[in-house]
Amino acid sequence: MADNTGFITVFVTTATGSSPVPDAEVMISKITSSGDTVLYRYVTDESGQTPLSELESPLLQNSLSEGSEGPDFSLYNVTVNSDGFYPLVSLNVPVFTGVISRQQMILVPFTASSDGGMTDYAPECPPYPGGCGPVADKGGKE
Repeated sequence: MADNTGFITVFVTTATGSSPVPDAEVMISKITSSGDTVLYRYVTDESGQTPLSELESPLLQNSLSEGSEGPDFSLYNVTVNSDGFYPLVSLNVPVFTGVISRQQMILVPFTASSDGGMTDYAPECPPYPGGCGPVADKGGKE
């Protein structure tokens, strides 16, 4: 493992974490000079989980040394969309070098009297072929 790599895995559930949400779309993004750019797109598995995402983070020595210059962690955004549920965004999820950040996202279902009434949050997609088109498989970089 590089000394500037951290990880995120996302668990998507409902009912206070007791029921997994399979087939939810999960995007992991980072604020860059060109906006909120998607780094990974996944569809959750039957347990509501994504694969482990490898992400850039500051040098490990930044968080181990008192008074070191520079940040101790990197910040990423996690966005989840699933049919029948309100979209959910978690901003500024910290990622430390050598640590797996386990991000639980608890979705709230639409009520019978609601059509959702919200617009989906959509970070900008990276400038490579495929963009934010349909997810072709169960995970990975686009």
